Amino acid sequence: MALSGTFNFNLDIDDVIQEASEMLGGEQTLGHEPKSARRSINLMLKDWQNRGILLWSTETTAVTVVASVTSYELSNSAIDALQVIINRDDSDIAATRISFEEYLQIPAKSQTGRATQYSIKRNVNNPTLFIWPIPENSTDVLKIEKISELQDVNKSEGQTGDLPKRFLPCLTAGLAFYMGTKRPGVDAAKLSFLKTNYEELLSRALLEDSERASIFFKPKIRAV
Repeated sequence: MALSGTFNFNLDIDDVIQEASEMLGGEQTLGHEPKSARRSINLMLKDWQNRGILLWSTETTAVTVVASVTSYELSNSAIDALQVIINRDDSDIAATRISFEEYLQIPAKSQTGRATQYSIKRNVNNPTLFIWPIPENSTDVLKIEKISELQDVNKSEGQTGDLPKRFLPCLTAGLAFYMGTKRPGVDAAKLSFLKTNYEELLSRALLEDSERASIFFKPKIRAV
């Protein structure tokens, strides 16, 4: 038998809602249900980002430092930073992340030099990046591996979710569960099955969406 030769399968948000509705079964509540489903998808995507780092939501941005300026605002879509590299004369050195509390306890915050440490202060909106020592020039470049929010779902037809296709199974299963919690008359056993199925599919997808390189952990021992 001949194969299709294509790799284009995807679901737009309308397809996701329809698939989730079929998984849920029962009588549909028309009218506001597509809007309610899109709201559930957005809440679910926020929850995914609370569970761990989604690799496709990371990107590297470059920021040129300014002499004697110690803090830099990340973009409105940024959630956090995974790593900061200090580039000088085409030479990269990784900065060490410290907690914001540790940063506040640095006694000589006015010390200048090539930055070796950074801290992230997570605000209501975009985070602020603090570096130390403060820059001695305006030529060093910060290569920031930032974690960005997933884009909103705001319409059903012709729009796909901000996620890889490998996450479609858990997206549809999760939406079926979310919709089931809001739809009257859904059996508790059915809800329990939908939740279990969703969590299994999400765990499987998150496990697959991980770095494949070996990781070595080196304990940092400090004198008390």
